[in-house]
Amino acid sequence: LREAAAAAARRDPRVAAMAAGWLRRFEEEFPEADPARSSESPVRLLGGNVGAGYRGWTGRVYPGSGLFGSRVTVRPRPDVSQAEASGVLAASLGRHLAVLAEPIVGDGSPRLGRWDARATLGPLAVSAGREHLGWGPAHGGAIVLDDALLTRVEVATAEPVLPWRPLRFLGPVGFQTFATRLDGAPQRGGPYLWGMRATAQPHPRFTVGLNRASIFGGDSVSTPTTAGNIARMLVGKLSEDFENQVVSADFRFRPPTEGVLPLVLYLEWGAEDESGGWWRSPGRVAGAYVPSLPFRPEMGVGLEHTDFGLARRKNPPWYLHPAQPGGWVYPDRPLGHPLGGEGWEWLGYATADVMDARLRVEGRAWLRERSAEGFYTTPQRSGNLYAPERAGRSHGGSLDAAWRAGRRAELRASAYGDAGSGWTERRLRVGAALLF
Repeated sequence: LREAAAAAARRDPRVAAMAAGWLRRFEEEFPEADPARSSESPVRLLGGNVGAGYRGWTGRVYPGSGLFGSRVTVRPRPDVSQAEASGVLAASLGRHLAVLAEPIVGDGSPRLGRWDARATLGPLAVSAGREHLGWGPAHGGAIVLDDALLTRVEVATAEPVLPWRPLRFLGPVGFQTFATRLDGAPQRGGPYLWGMRATAQPHPRFTVGLNRASIFGGDSVSTPTTAGNIARMLVGKLSEDFENQVVSADFRFRPPTEGVLPLVLYLEWGAEDESGGWWRSPGRVAGAYVPSLPFRPEMGVGLEHTDFGLARRKNPPWYLHPAQPGGWVYPDRPLGHPLGGEGWEWLGYATADVMDARLRVEGRAWLRERSAEGFYTTPQRSGNLYAPERAGRSHGGSLDAAWRAGRRAELRASAYGDAGSGWTERRLRVGAALLF
């Protein structure tokens, strides 16, 4: 960032102000990166914050679950209107261990939001705790995992590494895998969730990723959770009464057009359980993003299209499965794309870092169509996690803003709205935070 800020100052005053603002934000949010603040102490306080605000949410629902006679449709949830306070505290214990905690007080009761302990062992990092997991390049949602908050154990490469020499053509590669147990509704019998992501960058402009996750086992299925059954699942041997798998591949390409128009193109292509899903009823998210407009370099715009095909032949509906009737849901929202399965979405989005990057804004607007019908023609048709109550056309948008009011003070606001035939969902969150 320091090099970029210095280079931008020689090229374009508008870009220079933005780059300098990014550098200031980074130094404020991560004071441990400042060499002047380095310490030989084995215990170091890393960047953190404390904040307070208000959260409101109306029109909340639980996604549906199950198939056929076990189908449980969308259920309403109580509205939320409350003040809350939270903080994030992180510390390093020596060179190879770090911890993070996010206490939250809301509705009169304290709880722990995120928490994590991470140890680096050479090229690997081992983590245990409750963190957000989301994979893929899309802005509106990922197919396999999209910002899922999970208590998990994870092993990952600490940074991209070069593979063994015969595979050097793959470029820097990365890998992560995790496992957790899904306790409580809507999951039955406490099944397990396993996932992995592998990435490669054969060219600086091109990145490819492979994502795979599976809900398996538990006390509600007849097939026991044994080492042999887990091994068969890992190598792709599918069963009808043990696991529900979702897989995708994603691609991100930066064409050499930055002299005229910087551009990022991306695609995620996925499949539900059962063979043939890749071409019979795929899920696809494709988009184009201009991160910096030539006439307004501090602004970016993007357009994204999502399409989940109807279940065909033996392929089950997206995010639903008879072996694991809880569906691709935990604890009260989809693990994957917020569309919820079969249907389509057009999404337009814009970003802006203005006032020398002191004000950061992202806006989104969408048009969605959730399907009420899949391949199955029983009275309990299951085309989408939100069908039939929220099937059909809906439109909405969101706005997120953060203003750095002072060197270590930030004001934040977030608004969301989505409306269809006979229903409306709204969210609002405002607050202020102090960084240290």
